Amino acid sequence: MSYQPDQVLVSDDANSLFTDCAKNIIAYANECVRKRGSCHIVLAGGSTPERLYLALSSSPLTGQMPWPSCQFYFGDERMVAHDHADSNYAMARRALFDRAPVPKANIHPIPTDCTQASDCAAAYETLLSAVPSLDLVLLGIGQDGHTASLFPDTDILDETQKNVSAVYVNKLHAWRISLTYAFINRAKRVMILVQGADKAAIVQQIFNGEQQHLYPVTAIRPQGELIWNLDQEAMPGD
Repeated sequence: MSYQPDQVLVSDDANSLFTDCAKNIIAYANECVRKRGSCHIVLAGGSTPERLYLALSSSPLTGQMPWPSCQFYFGDERMVAHDHADSNYAMARRALFDRAPVPKANIHPIPTDCTQASDCAAAYETLLSAVPSLDLVLLGIGQDGHTASLFPDTDILDETQKNVSAVYVNKLHAWRISLTYAFINRAKRVMILVQGADKAAIVQQIFNGEQQHLYPVTAIRPQGELIWNLDQEAMPGD
């Protein structure tokens, strides 16, 4: 494979994928807490991560996570209210924070109540400036190869100075706020979660190096470990 993550972990089916990922996150979070006293985690939005959060917040796994020692951030957000149906924070609150014993002070949503998206991005940049580095970044992947709100043909892909930036996505006719490559790639571990047969084609193109430059996810190359987590349906055939 031309594109080679540090690990490619393939689970038998969707349910196994979410359980396996939840167990891996729990083990890693406990390791971080033992070593450094805390674990800084960036959450992803979307339907696939939602099922992971439900697994993390369900018994017996939820009892194994060191919730009080974990700080939670977000990889990207839409410019909508935090109680809006499209809000990544609202999804995480329903699937994770309302179900697990996460201290409210440990949850750090991206602000969306600014007049300009750039102001909200600057506010989140300030908040993240107190975070020396991220222990774990959770990401998904879209059909166009985007991850977080790093979409093809957007200015944010060329941002090298800021940790957080506002980006206008033309095809969505909407502003987003996203972590940049500069910040994500300083993470100690990045986990990319991919589920379903509809993702197999793009996974194959990425791993085979076919037009790799078109897909923003391929620029996720952290200083630490890069792990792709797939179910069998998402894994391309020979």
